[in-house]
Order: sequence, then structure tokens, then C-alpha cells
Amino acid sequence: MTRNICGASFALLIALFVLQGCALGRQLQTQTADPRSIGGTYDLILYGCRFPNDYEHAAFLVSPDSKYPVNLFVPDTSYKVKKGLQAEKALEEAEAFVRCGVNTVTETRVHRIPDDSGGTIGYEILPRYPSTGESGSDPLWVSYSLKDGTVTVYIRLFPDVERKINLMDVPGAGGK
Repeated sequence: MTRNICGASFALLIALFVLQGCALGRQLQTQTADPRSIGGTYDLILYGCRFPNDYEHAAFLVSPDSKYPVNLFVPDTSYKVKKGLQAEKALEEAEAFVRCGVNTVTETRVHRIPDDSGGTIGYEILPRYPSTGESGSDPLWVSYSLKDGTVTVYIRLFPDVERKINLMDVPGAGGK
């Protein structure tokens, strides 16, 4: 009987993942990019940097020529857009933005966001922190979903990072 319950639970779990995949659309996988190879004009989306100790910030260069519009699945007040910047200026502003706040940024990561036919939607620029810090080196989980002709960007802290940071804020629990 235990085997039947486990088998049924496993089948249910697989079904949920399949349904979630259909509901969220096709996932797009980013690829490491060399910032020196980025040219053209971009709309710069600056997300986060809401307070000095914020780890949740990122920048996105989105090509105005992309065949898909891009929407961030975050509150409208948590980001701003600068349109029509040359790549060099957009990268310079993105680099400065992701270094905002009091946390040490050791480097930035640049990834290309591909579309479903080998083209480029744009680029993400994310901060990297010291691996020994409270957030670890890469605290953000960013994913891209293509559904109904629109790319949706989902951004959040990894759950373990969020728990660790929230624990640091609790008096008497190693925090303030």
C-alpha cells in the first residue's frame, strides 16, 4: 500500500510540474555573454535597489527590435525604464546600478536572453557578492517565460537566501 501511495504521489507531482510548465509558458535559458560584444540600442530596465542593504536588484537591456515584448512580474513601482540608450551607455548605467547599496559587489554577471528562434531579446546584468556573505554569491533567482507572444521576467531571492536574510533581521536570532 505504501508503494501505491508513493507511486500516486509521484505521478501527481509530475502532473503538477507539467501543468505548471504549460501555465507559465516556455522557459528561456540565459547564456553567458561578453559585454564587449553587445552593440546597438537598448531600453534599460533597472529593478530593485529599494534600500541600502537590498540584495534584490538587477538590470536588463532589452532590444527595442526584439520580436517579443518583455514584462517584469514585479510591482510597477519596483523598477524604472530608460528608453533608447546606446549599448555602451546602457551597460555603464546597468553596472553602476547593480552595485548600489552598502553590500560589496565583487563582479557582475552578464547573460544573453535568447528568444525561441536563436535571436536575442536582450541581456541581464546581475551583481555577484562575496561567497562568504549572508546572501552567498548569487542570491537572485531570475527566470524568463515565453507565453502568448510575451516574455515575462520573474525575479526573487532564492528561498534559502531570503530565510537567512530574514533571520538576520530577527533580534536575538543572530540579527540586529
